[in-house]
Amino acid sequence: MNIYLYKDYLEWQKDEPFESMDGILNVNSHGLITIETSENYKTYKQILSFDKLFAIVYKLPYGYITYPREINIFENMQSWSISTPEATFTGELQEDECSDAHITFNTTDGFKQIISLSKIFAVTYES
Repeated sequence: MNIYLYKDYLEWQKDEPFESMDGILNVNSHGLITIETSENYKTYKQILSFDKLFAIVYKLPYGYITYPREINIFENMQSWSISTPEATFTGELQEDECSDAHITFNTTDGFKQIISLSKIFAVTYES
């Protein structure tokens, strides 16, 4: 599957990834994300730092949303304090795939988004 990497919020907002790769993304029980890629008949697992990365996005092979809800992304404290999100999605937050470093959610258009919490102020979502 194609996996898209975004360095910062602006790239993500414009949907202009700095890198795309073909691989398989896995999340372990501790929230560690690995991307499995192949090159020259060898398989590699890559662990990318969310200190240097804003988002990882990829298309899901099939739907995972049971009950779509509103998900809001606030880039800074000011937008959060006046409840004006920079981005709003309809989808489902995957709490079991989140960690203190990132959040994970599926959107109704079939994409999984993994976003660094160190690059934004807050995420709110319907429970």
